[in-house]
Amino acid sequence: MNEVRVREPGQFGQRRQNSITITSNGKTREYRVPASVLIGFVCLFFVGITGYMGATAYLMFRDGLISNSLARQARLKHEYEDRIAALRAKVDRITSRQLLDQQAVESRVADLMRQQEMLSGRNGALKTILDKARANGLAPADAPVPTRNPKNAALGETDQLTTGSISISNNETHASISLRGTSDALPGTDSNGISGSSNMLLASTPLNEGVFGEVLDQIGQVAMAQRDTVAALHRAAHDKASQLAALMEEIHLPVPDSASSAIGGPYMAARNDMDFEDMVDELSNTLDAIEKLRKRANAAPLANPAPSAGVSSNFGNRRDPFLNKTAFHAGVDFTAPTGTRVHATGAGKVVRAGRAGGYGNMVEVDHGYGITTRYAHLSKIGVKVGDWVSKGEVVGRVGSTGRSTGPHLHYEVRRNGKPTNPIRFLNAGKKIAKVL
Repeated sequence: MNEVRVREPGQFGQRRQNSITITSNGKTREYRVPASVLIGFVCLFFVGITGYMGATAYLMFRDGLISNSLARQARLKHEYEDRIAALRAKVDRITSRQLLDQQAVESRVADLMRQQEMLSGRNGALKTILDKARANGLAPADAPVPTRNPKNAALGETDQLTTGSISISNNETHASISLRGTSDALPGTDSNGISGSSNMLLASTPLNEGVFGEVLDQIGQVAMAQRDTVAALHRAAHDKASQLAALMEEIHLPVPDSASSAIGGPYMAARNDMDFEDMVDELSNTLDAIEKLRKRANAAPLANPAPSAGVSSNFGNRRDPFLNKTAFHAGVDFTAPTGTRVHATGAGKVVRAGRAGGYGNMVEVDHGYGITTRYAHLSKIGVKVGDWVSKGEVVGRVGSTGRSTGPHLHYEVRRNGKPTNPIRFLNAGKKIAKVL
């Protein structure tokens, strides 16, 4: 049975102390617990519960933070990977564009070099043809070269007539593609004007159409000047050959086939797109024709046998000084003192040299093509049969031997043995000398 505790007298109104009673085997034990200890245990309990709940909440919240952090890191990783991929693609595009630009630059430079090689190759042909033109009396000055465009003056002076050298601006980009033969090659470049690192420099040089445009413009100017020079020389040579052929035909001298005026064919408009080599060949052929005409004219009796003497009797009928009646005079008489030099009027071979009846002392020269000249009444003969005489060479001295009334030179020109008027040859010789 439960024990009923009765307050003892004097305990009424007093607060009973907390106690713990333990009954075991009929024995009862009572333990008194101070209120402060009990309160401490209760507080400690609540603190433990609070700590546990806080720790649990913290662990749950921490897991969320870790998850969020991992998700954020994964998101950043993907973003960086995307940016790296984009940058890599951009780098690839830039590299590809640079490679294409480099290939384009190298291709353009190779094209420029080929054109420069072409111009340089023309130099030899131009030099040969210009020397040939000068030998035939055609100076390059006879062939006008177009004047340089003032807006291109800054590109440098170029000898457009005889060289393919190109001089370009002195900036680095221009220097990197200086063509071979330029006189403005920078220090450190070889004789071709190309530095050893030019390819590397070109690889890093953006494709600048302005640079190539300037160089191509210069190459075009040089090529055009070369073509214009050859064309102008050809026109001058053709005119000269035509004039020489016409003058020689006037005196019935045989004209080389290449210089003959016997030409024809259907009409075709003049061409301005002929190859440079074809133009040079045409000019060379025309110069060859002039050379043949020159040799033919040099052999023909076109010079004056006694330049300082005057004409005393012309070719044709006249009154004979001995018979005093009309007679045919087969030559021209030049009055000159005895001993005056007599010159061969053209190149040829001496076929007669000695006494010849009424001619007195006479020299006869065969000029070929059936044309011969006679120099009569000489006081002295300076050549012998078989000698080759050149134009202007002395063949004898003026005298009065043979059928003569006084010192003079009797000069004849014969074609196939028949006398012809020497004055026609002398007049033609003066005209031809002006053309030559």
